Amino acid sequence: MHKFLLFIKEFYIPKKKELLDAYASFSKKELFVFISSLIVAIIAIFLILGKINDSFMVEVPTNGGTVTEGIIGTPTLINPVLALSDADKDLTAIVYSGLMRKDTNGNFIPDLAESYTVSPDGINYTFVIRKNAKFHDGVKVTADDVIFTINKIKDPLIKSPRVGWDVVTVSKKDDSTVVFTLNKPYISFMDNTTIGILPLHIWKNVTTTEFGLSPLNIKSIGSGPYKIDSVSKNTNGIPEKYFLKYFKDFTLETPHIKYLNIISYANEKDLIKAMLSHSIDQAGGISPEKASSLEEAGYAIHTATLPRIFGIFFNSNKNKIFANKTVIQALNKAIDKQDIVNKVLSGYGVVVNSPIPETILSDKSNTNTVNTSIDEANELLDKNGWVKGEDGIRSQGGTKTVTQTKKVGKKTVTTKTQVSTGTATKLTFSLTTGDTPEFKYAATLIKEQLEKIGAQVDIKIYETGQLNQIIRARDYEFLLFGQDIKHESDLFSFWHSSQKNDPGYNIALYSNAKVDNILESIQKTTEYEQRIAKYKDFVSEFNKDLPAILIYSPKYIYATSKELSNVSLNTITIPSDRFAPLYKWYANKDHVWKIFTNTPANTGTDN
Repeated sequence: MHKFLLFIKEFYIPKKKELLDAYASFSKKELFVFISSLIVAIIAIFLILGKINDSFMVEVPTNGGTVTEGIIGTPTLINPVLALSDADKDLTAIVYSGLMRKDTNGNFIPDLAESYTVSPDGINYTFVIRKNAKFHDGVKVTADDVIFTINKIKDPLIKSPRVGWDVVTVSKKDDSTVVFTLNKPYISFMDNTTIGILPLHIWKNVTTTEFGLSPLNIKSIGSGPYKIDSVSKNTNGIPEKYFLKYFKDFTLETPHIKYLNIISYANEKDLIKAMLSHSIDQAGGISPEKASSLEEAGYAIHTATLPRIFGIFFNSNKNKIFANKTVIQALNKAIDKQDIVNKVLSGYGVVVNSPIPETILSDKSNTNTVNTSIDEANELLDKNGWVKGEDGIRSQGGTKTVTQTKKVGKKTVTTKTQVSTGTATKLTFSLTTGDTPEFKYAATLIKEQLEKIGAQVDIKIYETGQLNQIIRARDYEFLLFGQDIKHESDLFSFWHSSQKNDPGYNIALYSNAKVDNILESIQKTTEYEQRIAKYKDFVSEFNKDLPAILIYSPKYIYATSKELSNVSLNTITIPSDRFAPLYKWYANKDHVWKIFTNTPANTGTDN
């Protein structure tokens, strides 16, 4: 043992014979201790090296792989001018590019455009198209393609569902520069610039009559991150599967995932079955009750709060009790919003107290947060003269208390009697809503909650067509419905007093001159930062008046393989928005030292 220690002390590299002699000098106990210590030291060295290595390693995407997504419905109009169904919009978002695109934070970034400028008055928008912008067939994108697309949207015979273009004219300065001229400032115009651009050289000979029937709506050619490679149809000639391949010349960067397959399913039941059997990798628009089963099956669940606000809208023209602010405050106190979210949406939603969705105004400092309290609601009604009858239903008025004092012998006797003054107003109203499981369940919960404060609620259920007619005629008292706020300009439509009558969307029949002025001012304010203060003023006025009881916003549920990375649903307004950052997703990955990450990830080898 002493010979071995001597070698170490002198940093002497021993010869083979000397090592054997040192080994032979060990006793059995010394040999055991030495070997054990050596093993422990080696393991420790490897663990330390591993930790050091991990601290310098980062995950990076590598190009390649295949991802298969399931959707409900059949895409047959993969055309930015015509796309109407969610299935159509999904494929259109993948195949086509607009001048602009939204990033994961909801900001607009140039896509086909290289740059853009906006005139100070918010009337003229000028876009310069990238020199390297190409369609999937290699043909260059020009201003003529943009003008052709917009003119098709504006053509009344095409009947495009795209809106917001009727007040816009489009022209070109040169082959790479296009100018949009608005008849007045429009704060949501940038949303319009994300519309996919059609290739003029392919569509120019398609007549207006043939436009919606052309096979180009199936085997579409755009300039988006993926191009259609082939389409599989069923025996009836209806497309079932779309096989796409990444577009290497996509303007922003070559997508990481090489192949993308889209498979259509008739309903959610078939879609979920395919996921549970792992026939597909991912699917969006999953119902809340199915999300937990997919999570248990090993899928990653991604969610995003949609800018859809569901609540109760009052019509005091049909029932005067809704003109009583105390009644509204009591109803607001009595409705347990979180309970509705938990039960109706299985927790996949958020309680809402502001008329402005988070996609527009994320600041929550000026919202009207209400703590549910049946006791406080009852107290408010008690103080306002709403008395519970023997049937448990409250009423106000109809009687008054008459106090009489008279002497009976030496005593003074005071008596109080109720004297009729006319018909009492009962806390009774009808709740109108749609014939969907979500609406019906929410209506039932609201009825149960309001009965605890002495309200009598009669639920009326209508199918979609009938309900739309009732809403247009404003023929409801207490309406459970939703607002779909896709653009900032929608807030004007939902809350300005000029929109109270059909075809306006102010279903709360809200009328406040100050709010009208705020909303009008917002429409003229082109800078978003300047609009924020105005939005907060609007919320403040809304909370004072409480023209509606806002309850919840649902979450969009997207289930994917855990192997899929870089998925972000931060700010989506419609389901197809999930594909905006598709080119950044990756299924294959590697680990490299941080010093090598300066090299763009897309220089990786295709797999």
